[in-house]
Amino acid sequence: MQSNKKLHLEVITQEQKVFKDDVDLVLAPGHDGQIGILPGHIGLLTQLQAGELYIIKGASITILAVMKGLLDVNSDNVTVMTDSATRAEEIDIAKVEAAKAKAEQALKQKLSKRDYAIIQSDLRKAVLELKVVRKHRHFDRSTLG
Repeated sequence: MQSNKKLHLEVITQEQKVFKDDVDLVLAPGHDGQIGILPGHIGLLTQLQAGELYIIKGASITILAVMKGLLDVNSDNVTVMTDSATRAEEIDIAKVEAAKAKAEQALKQKLSKRDYAIIQSDLRKAVLELKVVRKHRHFDRSTLG
């Protein structure tokens, strides 16, 4: 592996470009499991599941909570297109815990299939964001290198 080569990563939602930088490694929640992308990776277009996107640049780790989407690798350009992507440090724990509790209460009500699916999705997002923020705090306390 050539250590001076980098990946150019962009993480995009419909609303905004969440992340754009040159990085060393991307770990993504692929449809069939974790996918690791290093410089020189072969071309790839695959589905992403909701999960944690790890972005490693030197000794720095950035974690994003991402919902379903697509991962495109073309040369050393990596694009993640997702419904939602939130940086761990931007997650408001109190707000997410309140959204989780509200979704859990709503699931106990009699709902249409559509409303039930929407609330389940909201609950999955809240649980994922809480998981990501906890891991981010763990990495912040750890020393890398």
